[in-house]
Amino acid sequence: MKINEIKKKNGTTVFRANIYLGVDRSTGKKVKTNVTARTKTELRKAIKQRQVEFEKNGSTVQKKVSVKTFKELTSLWLDSYKLTVKLQTYKGTVSQLNCHVLPVIGDRKVDKITSSDIQVLINELSTYFENYKAVRSAIRRIFQYGILLGIITLNPARDIILPRSKPKDTSKVKFIEPEHLKDFLDNIEKIQYRRYGLYFEYVLYNLLLSTGLRISEACALEWSDIDLEEGTISVSKTFSRATQLIDTTKTNAGNRTISIDGKTKNTLRLYQVRQRQVFFEHGARASSVVFATPTRKYFDTAIRQHSLDTRCKEAGVPRFTFHAFRHTHASLLLNAGISYKELQYRLGHANISMTLDVYSHLSKDKEKEAVSYFEKAISSL
Repeated sequence: MKINEIKKKNGTTVFRANIYLGVDRSTGKKVKTNVTARTKTELRKAIKQRQVEFEKNGSTVQKKVSVKTFKELTSLWLDSYKLTVKLQTYKGTVSQLNCHVLPVIGDRKVDKITSSDIQVLINELSTYFENYKAVRSAIRRIFQYGILLGIITLNPARDIILPRSKPKDTSKVKFIEPEHLKDFLDNIEKIQYRRYGLYFEYVLYNLLLSTGLRISEACALEWSDIDLEEGTISVSKTFSRATQLIDTTKTNAGNRTISIDGKTKNTLRLYQVRQRQVFFEHGARASSVVFATPTRKYFDTAIRQHSLDTRCKEAGVPRFTFHAFRHTHASLLLNAGISYKELQYRLGHANISMTLDVYSHLSKDKEKEAVSYFEKAISSL
């Protein structure tokens, strides 16, 4: 190492050396720097101090991000995570972290959180929150981000043991019993003529039942998506209640074109004419959105659910949600003989295992037919 003696303009003398610190861990480049001091002794101390600082900083000249608590690290991670997912997914993750994680370890120093801490958190979470695996995944990714930033060296969420998932309660998959469905449809058919709002509901309920669309898909539906001549509906978007914006479908498989029956075609054709009349009466141009009204482009699902609750009471049937129309549509098709592969496409499921997991128990009538098929087969031997 060469030490240079340098005289300044004011007449004072300093000593300077250009030293090699090592290879930067972040960039892979050699790191050299100049060190200056008033004396050679001070210069040697300064050189040693600079080398120690380089090693303490993780063998890099990149500045470490100043983060103390897990909450601060989570905030940094979310800034990057937001750029990689849909807004609705991002908001869901934020909600999970705010509800289940940050109240427990948010104020803890990030480098003091242990695997045992995370294990206890996830064990407790698994007893009441079905989607605890997603929470654990988020925690693990947050700590991994901390490693990337050089804040910590180990990920305490990496090696924890995930509690066993509880078997899904298929009874939660609600579909409308045939006798209740008949009573419900008879009632809405009878009262639809009283006012436009009831007619609006009649069309919406029948469309959901005949297509199996998600309520968010029906809300985003535009007239350009419907081919009344061919009898098809193209699904390519959803309306997010969380963001109040049009978004892409839940998965790529959600983009699909499905057929509709003759009655549904006629219902939509008549409804389109009536909708235009209503907009004209309010001095407004007809909307491109199928279920728009003169006062609201996209309906509020909470308000619609309240109306559905009222219709259920009027018909004397148990309360159900909009998703029950989707489940009932699937059940009717399965019992009519549709294959699971065809149903998967019609419902827009990403894979057939999802269709099987959710709906395999609904086709009870078809399962009973298996006995008669066997009897016919064995008797022909």
